[in-house]
Amino acid sequence: MPTIQIHDLEPQHAAVVDPRLVLPMLGERAIRASWQVAGVARFNEPLFATGEGAIHLEALCQSLKRVSGVVLSQIFGQVEQVIWGEFSAYDGVGTPWVILRAIDSSWCEVETDDVGILVRVRETFTDVRTDR
Repeated sequence: MPTIQIHDLEPQHAAVVDPRLVLPMLGERAIRASWQVAGVARFNEPLFATGEGAIHLEALCQSLKRVSGVVLSQIFGQVEQVIWGEFSAYDGVGTPWVILRAIDSSWCEVETDDVGILVRVRETFTDVRTDR
């Protein structure tokens, strides 16, 4: 799947955009999807987030349970920043249709075959780069 990186800073913050700000752009499919929370395996980094919701993300990561997009959005509402994390959306049992990653507070990745999502991300953010 193609991967793009978002390097924008959050409006009125010094933090880099992270999956919390990308999730709402994914639409109804993301709300209906089941989401799995994990650390970022390719960098061998565990999940790391700040704010009251961080404990809920860590519990999901440890349990390997999936949650709906509604629940993930509610948890994200209590998170200040996702520093390391990988969030994979599934429509069923197969492979994820989109993966959002927070990489060391340096950038956010969106990996998907859904061209519409890639276009929306490029239209919404200004510093978007291709990863491969």
